This record gives sequence, C-alpha cells and structure tokens, in this order.
Amino acid sequence: FLRRLSVEGATAASGFRRLSQRCNDRLARVSWPVRWFRASAVGRLWRGLFRWGEGSVLLGWMFRGGLTTVILAVLGLYCGVDYVLRDVLSVPVLSSLWDEALLLLSFLWVLRLRMDRQTPMEARTNPLDVPVLAFLVLGFWLMNTIFDYYSISVDGYRATVQYMLWFFVVTRLVRDDRDFRVLYLAMVALATVIALHGIYQYIVAVPIPSNWTDQAEQSVRTRVFSIFGSPNIMGDYMVMFAPMAAGLAYYFPKTWQKLLAWACAFAMCFACLFTMSRGAWVAMAVAVVLFCLLVDRRLFALLLVAAVAALFLPFVASRIGYLFTEQFAESTARGGRASRWHYGLNYLEESGHPWLGLGLGMFGGAIAMQTQIIDQWDYFYLDNYYLKIMVEMGYLGFAFFVLLLAALLYVGFRSLYRSRTPKESTEPRVQPLAAGILAGLSGVLVHCYFENIFEEPYMMAYFWMMAAMLVYLGFFRQRNKQAQTQS
Repeated sequence: FLRRLSVEGATAASGFRRLSQRCNDRLARVSWPVRWFRASAVGRLWRGLFRWGEGSVLLGWMFRGGLTTVILAVLGLYCGVDYVLRDVLSVPVLSSLWDEALLLLSFLWVLRLRMDRQTPMEARTNPLDVPVLAFLVLGFWLMNTIFDYYSISVDGYRATVQYMLWFFVVTRLVRDDRDFRVLYLAMVALATVIALHGIYQYIVAVPIPSNWTDQAEQSVRTRVFSIFGSPNIMGDYMVMFAPMAAGLAYYFPKTWQKLLAWACAFAMCFACLFTMSRGAWVAMAVAVVLFCLLVDRRLFALLLVAAVAALFLPFVASRIGYLFTEQFAESTARGGRASRWHYGLNYLEESGHPWLGLGLGMFGGAIAMQTQIIDQWDYFYLDNYYLKIMVEMGYLGFAFFVLLLAALLYVGFRSLYRSRTPKESTEPRVQPLAAGILAGLSGVLVHCYFENIFEEPYMMAYFWMMAAMLVYLGFFRQRNKQAQTQS
C-alpha cells in the first residue's frame, strides 16, 4: 500500500490527481474575483503596499518575489513571529488569530494563482496527499462519533490536524528553487539566532524553576529555553534544524559559506546540549547519525570524538547517571512517564471502545489540561505523542497515524533518492538538503516518544512544512526541470 502511494506513476494516474486537475482547469476560466479585487480600494491599497515593499532596502528582496515569497518568508520565521505577537506585543486578538489568518490568506492565494490563466496550472498532487487526507477525514469522523462534550472534541480535532494543512499549502506554493531557498534559509537563520540566544542563557546561567531538575542533579546549574519556555521544545527545535544547517555546508560552493553553515550547525548542537533534555539528546543523536549515513560517513569520526567528550562533561554525566539511581526509579513510579503512560492506557481500556478512543481533546494534551471536564480522572500530560493519539483516537486512529508517518518516511527516502544530482552536472547538490530535512524529521519523530512535541502549534507547522519541502525536492523540482528542458 505504501509503495503504491509512493510511486509517482500511481499518483499521476490517481482519481485524486484527475479531480485536482479538473479543479485547476475550471479555476483557470474564473476571472471575476481577480478583476473585482484589482478595481477595489483594497486592491489599490494592496498594490501600494507592495510598491513600497519593493523599494525597501531591508524587505525589498521579499516583496519583489510577490506574495508567495512573503508568505514563505513569514512561514520560515513562524515561531519568531508568533513570539513577537504573543509575548512582546501581546495584542489579544492579533496574537490568537494571526496564524489562522495567515493560513486562510495562503489558501486564498493558492486559489488566486490558479485563476484567470490561459493555460491551467498543473495539479500539484503528490504521494503524501492521500495519507494526510485520510488521517484528517478519520479525525473528523471520530470528532462527530466519539464525544461527550462536542466543543472539546472540536478543539481537540483542531489541535491535532489544523497545522497539517500547511503541508498542502507549501506543496502548492513553492514554485522553484528560489522559493525553496527562501523558506529553507529563513528557517535556518532563525534557528541560528535562537541557538545563540540559548548559548547566551547557559553562559549567564539563566534562572529556571526548581521542578526542571531533581535535587540529585547538583551539577545542572541551568537549562536553556530561549523564547519557548520549555527546554524540551527548545531541544527539539534544534533537532529539526541542525541537520538542515549541516546540509547547507554541502550545498554552498564557497568555503566561507560552508564554514558559516557548519558554525550554525554546531551552535544548534551546543544549544540542544545545554537544554539538558535527555529526550532531545537521543533525538539529536538519531538525526546526526542518519545525516552522516546519508551524506558523509567520514563525519562518524568527529561524531565519536564529540560523544566521548560530552560524557566527560559534569552535567551530561549527571543527567545520564541519574537514570540509573533509586531516586529516578521512585520518581518515575510516583509520577513519571511510566506511571502516566500506565494510567492513560488504563483509561483507554476502561472506556468501553478502545478502538475509537476517549475522544479528541479529552486526555493527555493541552486541551484536556485546560478543561479537565471529568472529575473522576487525574489529568496530566502523557509526554508521549503517539500514546496521546492512541488514547484520544483509539487503536484505529493510532493505526492511521502510524501509516501516515510510515508513508512520510518512505516518500522521504524516495525524495532523497530522486534529488540526486548527476556527477556531470554543474548544479549545486540538493541531496544534502533533502538529507538534512529527512534527518531532522526523523529526530522529531523519535522525540515524540518522550514528549507531546506536536502540542506546540509551531512545531507541528514546521514539521509538515519540512515534509512539503522534501516532497518538492523529490517530485516537483525534477518535474519543473523536465518542463524547462522540453520548452
């Protein structure tokens, strides 16, 4: 089934692709919304804004690429924009609705790009569309089937699937390598700034809550968190983008660019180390090992030296050694992950319908912690996103979610293979970029076993944007080049 979905020929011949192409054909004949907008006052104001932006020294590069480039740049800076609007400006309506407004604007722009055209745009269907849609449809069905409190189910469904929609947006927005670079470099640049901020926090020993460490871990003087408020999310954010920064070192042609890319990657690795998040350490190790396997196995020598050196750091030895103490065993049994996972599975079995779950938003995540609607339950974060999906959506939802991730990994490896550059070609190698994205995604999936990573909207948004970028490299980029060659 996964192989069938992952072969481009199957996608090209699918009913979903034919339906998408018919929609594009019809949209190409629609012109009245475009004419109405151009003649309206909003349209004139819009054109004036872009003329001003194109002349700007700081933002001209972004506005000259049109609204597509603006949207992609904002998406690359997603968590930074979210932090400024929510925590710096703190405008209530703007901070809570800006991401939904951006998603709506992006969907409308995708439609606009397909309107009023002499030649209909080719359908941008890809092998991951159907698995993602299947999970969305199943979640919608469960939302309307298993619920005691419908408003909670709606909020739970929104939290689980809303940010997956960015996959469809980005696969339809990225037109060429320039668009891809805008999104890729914006992500890496922001991650570098946040990594440097995290390193600064470690140097100055930023104060942290006492419950972030155990009394037995005396050598841990601080844990960095930057703009996230959580060392675990900070660590996972570094896991996402450190391999992508390393991929740039093999993509850029100039030596100073390669050195800068390596500096960014190392800064992110150090920032991850200083989060003291053991789950993030494991995820980073998986991501780095996978990157070395896919791109340059000579890096294993450097990786081995770094791993040995890290073991001699007092806080690393303390964090790892604590796992083998009686205090850790008692803490885990009393209220740690093992205890919480046990309670979650018991609630699922006692529900009477374990195949369909307790209901979206009912247990194990942020929505359930905010509502706590059932007095007989003990509420807490499950700290395992896979288990949260199983408890809320049952064995059926868990099976669909696993199939979705399996399809993602399979398509990811196919994209890696298809993004190879022929040896005789003078083009930059994009396969290391694909490897960096795939390694980062794999690391996040590992960390989801230890944390509810996708409970943070920007983490899920970034994850599915990266998946879309990987699909572009493997499927749409080659198709674009074939079209250019034929023309």
